Parts: sequence; C-alpha cells; structure tokens
Amino acid sequence: MKNTIDKDAIEKPFENTNIRSYVPITLDLEELKFDLWKDLFEACCITFGVQHHLTDLAPTNPSADWSILDSMVKIWLYGTVHKSLIHMVFNKGMKTYDIWKSIEDIFNDSKDAQAMELDQELRTITMGDMSIHAYYQRIKTIANLLANIDQPVPKKTLVTFMVNGLGEKIDQLPGIICHKNPLPSFFQVRSMLVREELCLSHQRPQHGIH
Repeated sequence: MKNTIDKDAIEKPFENTNIRSYVPITLDLEELKFDLWKDLFEACCITFGVQHHLTDLAPTNPSADWSILDSMVKIWLYGTVHKSLIHMVFNKGMKTYDIWKSIEDIFNDSKDAQAMELDQELRTITMGDMSIHAYYQRIKTIANLLANIDQPVPKKTLVTFMVNGLGEKIDQLPGIICHKNPLPSFFQVRSMLVREELCLSHQRPQHGIH
C-alpha cells in the first residue's frame, strides 16, 4: 500500500485545477451514467497517479502527504456527483476509498430494478401521438440506458419493438418490414417510416384549399 510519496507525485494532481475538464458530467441517481462517469473519473485519477486512492484502503497511519492527496481526490469526487448523492454517502472522516465504494454499491444495487423498469417500457412502448423521429429517439434512448447498465438490447429486437408499437397510424409498412430478408437495421427502419410518414402527410386533405 502506497504511503510514502515523492514530491512530483504530490504536486502532479494539483495541476488539475478544474475536474470538470476531465469529468464533464454530474453523476445523478436519476440518470444512468454511472459507467461513463466511473470510466472518466478513473481515467483522470490514472492520469494524475492517484488511482490507488480509489482501490486501496487507507493506511493505518497515513502520512501527511497521503492525506493531502486523498483530500484532493475526495474534492474531485464531490465536485462531480449530485448533492443528493453526496448526502447519501457522506459520513464524517470518510476517506476517498470509502466514498468510492459507497457510490459503487448504490449504483450496483439499483441496476436490476432499473433494468426491469426500462425493459418493461421498451416492450410496451407505443407511438401514440409522437412523430416517427420522436418515437425512434425514445426507443434509442431506452436502449442506450439499458446498455449503460450492462443490459444491451439486440438491434433486431429494437426493430421488433419499434414495429409492434406503431399502431394504426402506419398500418401497411410493418408487414412489409417484418417479411424482408434480411431484416432491415434499426436505422433503416427509421428511414422507411419517416418516408412513409411524409407520404401520408401529403395525402391528407388540405383544409381551406378548394
């Protein structure tokens, strides 16, 4: 465990005066960005040679230099997480390692529940009054959120969900899409639906024109 630190190792982290230039997102329980945030934060710590503060327990009798570096990394942590999350993990006297592990535990424990909720939304999504663009974006957003918590959705499955939720607004194209071999990609289906939506809008009667 690293406790004695050379002068350059102490000074290097203080070159980073703006943690936001390395971790430009705020970790929030409401948004599934933990894996991205974790990757960026770890990269920052590796760059400045202080990653051991995330992975190693504090020394029994930490030196003054070690404590200074640990305090710096703790400041970085608090500067990149939402205040509601800080309140959840904060205890007086905690070291960086303890805070880091607490944050990991919170997000790991919530992954299964989040995945079930998002999966249910994806399976039951309907287009309703949304445009094709908005409908596509919503499905893509859910898929991205699932991927962020290690639950990626196969592209063919996304096509199926998208087609199944179209309803009566676009009633002929789904059958054509499903019988294509090979099945079009998720983006190709979006393009086909956008063209169909445009054609349908041109076919609607124009009120006030005689």
